[in-house]
Amino acid sequence: MKIFKYIIIAFASMIALASCEKHDLGYDCEQVDASENAFVYFYRMIPEAASTATRAYRVEIDGQPMWQGTSAYLSQFDYIPAQGRHYVLKPGTHTLKLFLSHEDTEPYYNQEFTVKAGMQDVVITNINAAPIVFDNNAEYPHDVTAHTAESFYLRFVNIMYEDENFTIPDYKLQYYYQDPTDLEWYPASDPVAFGEASSWTRIHIDQFAPQRSGESGTGSSRLEADNRVGHTVSSGSCTIYYKMKKIEADGTESWMTYNRKGGAEGSDVEYKDYWTAYVGRHQAHFMRGMRVSPSGSGTGNTAAWITQMGKY
Repeated sequence: MKIFKYIIIAFASMIALASCEKHDLGYDCEQVDASENAFVYFYRMIPEAASTATRAYRVEIDGQPMWQGTSAYLSQFDYIPAQGRHYVLKPGTHTLKLFLSHEDTEPYYNQEFTVKAGMQDVVITNINAAPIVFDNNAEYPHDVTAHTAESFYLRFVNIMYEDENFTIPDYKLQYYYQDPTDLEWYPASDPVAFGEASSWTRIHIDQFAPQRSGESGTGSSRLEADNRVGHTVSSGSCTIYYKMKKIEADGTESWMTYNRKGGAEGSDVEYKDYWTAYVGRHQAHFMRGMRVSPSGSGTGNTAAWITQMGKY
């Protein structure tokens, strides 16, 4: 009887092994050659007041729906597809359409754009103009571990109009950051004109910077006892302050000011903002909107401001 039991066990084991061999796991996917195809993000960065009337519920490329939904929509300062994914297109000229309803037949936005092989950002900045195409710099810069623990990478994109007439500025912008340790201001980009993107810049993060009220190094998640955000390298972060310079055609430089004519900020105010930076991350800062905006704080979607987008 024992022999018979062992024979049954051995036979069952053979069946199990045979089943494993006959049912290999696989994934239905297709290898896409980046040298022959365009990998594309689509950004909506039109400086217009936020309204339910301008939400895009369907996006078409060359007449084919790329994204649509009855409840989800492409709002102001948003992008598709999800981070880490791209649409794949053939190099060449394509037609981009946005619809205010998934049932609409007339598009809210209808323009052509041209892409090449590789990763690119297609950014809509004006409802009446073709989108701007940026090379997405597929080869992201990296550092050895010693530097990864104290820095992140930033790319500055200039799509800020001068005023509500969508006037394209004749000056360049240069982004600056305040080092969280010495509180000095350093360039975070090279000077870029409207419709241009800077190269990647490595920004210093001091996750153990002393807590300073109203200055870089502060953060709501800091522990009062030791003034740090994270005890480990992977959780290291820091608040970084930013501002920018206007560089005129004749080389004159000045800190950039903005003006919201429709609100309490009805006079020139020096631009300054802050973001939380995380070690090892790659972030793109889009300077969008209008430097002289018709709207105030309550409807500030037309105003000059940074929108941060994670790239990696």
